[in-house]
Amino acid sequence: MMNTLVKSIIALSLALSLTSCLKDDEHFVDFASAGYVAEIPYAANRSVLKTVSVSATSPGTVAPVDVNIASPNPPTQDISVTMAIDQAALTAYNTANNTAYTLLPATAFQLTNPTVTVAAGQRIATVAINLIGTQIPATGGPYAVPISITTVPQNVIISANYHTQILVISRTQ
Repeated sequence: MMNTLVKSIIALSLALSLTSCLKDDEHFVDFASAGYVAEIPYAANRSVLKTVSVSATSPGTVAPVDVNIASPNPPTQDISVTMAIDQAALTAYNTANNTAYTLLPATAFQLTNPTVTVAAGQRIATVAINLIGTQIPATGGPYAVPISITTVPQNVIISANYHTQILVISRTQ
């Protein structure tokens, strides 16, 4: 009888202690009210570096860079995101990682439409960088094209960690 009473008290105490945690509002984060964050998902999921192979004889190879709007729900309105070539990001990466990437000469790439629109109800839009293989120098380098998110609407935040993608250019014959 005593043994059953002790087991019942322990079980009841355990049940009450576990349910008390459910009412702890101090540690509850309401992600439903979180805003929109513009990020580059490749940088978030893999690495800031992405190698792109370009044939030395190619008049143009498209290197896509996706922009993601991270939020609990897809945006309810179109979101315009502007990207730009970011020499400062490449310099910072080289310094932090003891590397020596050099910005690809301007004649070897084109960022023809740096502003993309993530449509309402969607999360992803793509910026295209056209790499011109015939213009990539055979010597020098290693070459890279750093691109960063620079401008977003007022209701969107640019990700502090995942706003830059560095395309490392691998010239093939």
